[in-house]
Amino acid sequence: MCDVWENPDPAIAAAETSGIAAASALAVGGLAYGLLTRKRRAFMREWVTPLHEALAVPLGMSELTDPRRYLHVPRKFSDDDAEIRIDTPGHLRFNEDLVADLIVKKLALENVSFTWRRAGKDTHVIVRKRKAPPKKLTLSDPGVREILAKMPESAPLIGLGAGKRKISVDLDADSPHVLISAGTGGGKSTILRCITCQFIHNGAHAYVLDFKRISHTWARGVPGVTYCRGIAEIHDALVRLAQEGRRRLALAEQLADDVLEREPWRVGPRIVFLLEEVNATMAQLKRYWAKIRESGDPKTSPAVEALAEILFMGRQVRLRVLLVAQSATARAIGAHGHRADESPQLTRARPPS
Repeated sequence: MCDVWENPDPAIAAAETSGIAAASALAVGGLAYGLLTRKRRAFMREWVTPLHEALAVPLGMSELTDPRRYLHVPRKFSDDDAEIRIDTPGHLRFNEDLVADLIVKKLALENVSFTWRRAGKDTHVIVRKRKAPPKKLTLSDPGVREILAKMPESAPLIGLGAGKRKISVDLDADSPHVLISAGTGGGKSTILRCITCQFIHNGAHAYVLDFKRISHTWARGVPGVTYCRGIAEIHDALVRLAQEGRRRLALAEQLADDVLEREPWRVGPRIVFLLEEVNATMAQLKRYWAKIRESGDPKTSPAVEALAEILFMGRQVRLRVLLVAQSATARAIGAHGHRADESPQLTRARPPS
């Protein structure tokens, strides 16, 4: 204390410095608050007030209502995890579709969901962005191998939807065959490759009937795969597969239903065969048969008949057909005159832009 009295200059300098720092901090804080306030006001003018002007009448509210009382719109409302809450009148005497449409238009939203709470006093609507599926999925992505390992042998994984929801088709429980119909570049061959590889991994034998010759080059030389490129090879393969199907049907008739349920492998190993561009292949098979048929042979191609026969053999024979077409019809695949197949048709849906 005596030092301060004897030499007050350092203490005075320190006090002056502290005062300047405090004043500077106050000034910076005030500037930041002012900027934040201006941003909030600008946000209100640009987004919240126009939304209020659009919604007040449809909701049956006074246009003099303070928008902040019922419009809870975060500044980053377009972010994927943003949540918009709009309190609605408890009388519910308004058009929900109109209100939802106005919200989307005034806030320039896309691909959003609306969750309406109508019960009780706390009536409101929550607006969120829908979770989009991943744009691309590879084996190296986290968790994909673990998901594949847990998939049933009869239900190969096709992809992941929104929220990592597994997309698959069970060829034992749901339907024995798959038709993928899409335009050029629609991912048809990629989906079939994904399905087939999983079946091969689980012990199935695969036949690739590829009249285009280059659609599934990944399958060349793979153990458990028979690759048929020429139309004669495809013809013979279909005839053999139909014969195998008839053999399995006869064996299945001898086995009790409960045995087939417990031991489906008793009729033989699972066989899957890919038929690329079924429309063009069927046309080629018909022309091929017209060239080689002899007097007394049936007029209809045995290969075309074989495919139609296999498609309606049922799941018990464990023959699974994976078809690819840009636009397939029953007549094109040789099934004209048969009942409609119960198999699913998988198409590539494009999300809205």
